[in-house]
Amino acid sequence: MNERVDIVMATYNGMPYIREQLQSILWQDYPQFRLLIHDDGSTDGTVEEIRKVAERYPDKVFFIEDGITFKDAKKNFEHLLKMTDADYIFLADQDDVWLPSKVSAMVSSLRDMELLNGKEFPVLVYSGYFTVNARNSPIFFDRYKDVQTWYSNISLEMLFVGGRVPGCAMAFNRALLQIALPMPEEMKWHDYWLTLVACSCGKLFHVPLTTTLYRIHGRNTIGVKEKLTLFNRMKRWIHQMSNVVSDIENEAEQAKIHANTLLRRLQAQGCAREDSIKAIEEFLGFFSAPFYKRVKYIGAFVEGDFVHRLARAILWH
Repeated sequence: MNERVDIVMATYNGMPYIREQLQSILWQDYPQFRLLIHDDGSTDGTVEEIRKVAERYPDKVFFIEDGITFKDAKKNFEHLLKMTDADYIFLADQDDVWLPSKVSAMVSSLRDMELLNGKEFPVLVYSGYFTVNARNSPIFFDRYKDVQTWYSNISLEMLFVGGRVPGCAMAFNRALLQIALPMPEEMKWHDYWLTLVACSCGKLFHVPLTTTLYRIHGRNTIGVKEKLTLFNRMKRWIHQMSNVVSDIENEAEQAKIHANTLLRRLQAQGCAREDSIKAIEEFLGFFSAPFYKRVKYIGAFVEGDFVHRLARAILWH
């Protein structure tokens, strides 16, 4: 395989984990890659650490110091994605650890999908990950096991209301990126948008391998934090219960915005499959449908346990 690969890493106050992440990327067994890094105004030594690595590996690590800051992870990643001209692109968080064959395994899957469908066919592949804490000790959350099982059965309808494939576990081809850029302002997360685009006009493919140690710690931008105390758990539960109705209603508004945003992009690009347009229109119709119809389709358009599904069927409109 000789396809060119760009790994884009958006950083912000990544100490003390970024050194280990940079090493794990540089130790990949796939030779044809560049690591593009853009910092978003770090003040903790991250920039100095990146400069050291860039000086040591000038043919691999490219630190873009253009003085631009966003204070926003999505915009920082988008800034980097506009710079790449590679065949395949990976997203890298600053605090994870990549296993040595991550790039080669996922490039192999991307290449196989393109051989079947052509290089102009948008493809996103995603793998499994293993959660660790700040000290690289395993964290066992049943939620993560369930979510990763769900990934292998992902659908466009479920994406509007469920979780997203995390950027740290994905790679995609140039055809997908050309459709996804520029990223809509309505989308908060870059990885969520990329997944929506792939699912609606290309192909999502699950690579059944664990390729990443996904680090959960107190300073994560997103994700589940480390184990909470009983007091904090009770406080969070009370807060969630007091806001449950407004949260579900807000969730509905966001889901409609995401579906409409995707529909506009697909229509502008002229790249959507017929089944994708139908799925989006049916999903949007879910909100104006009579209650008995919302209950009927609750399994298709709403994820979660029975209580959450019933609550959404009642409150979404």
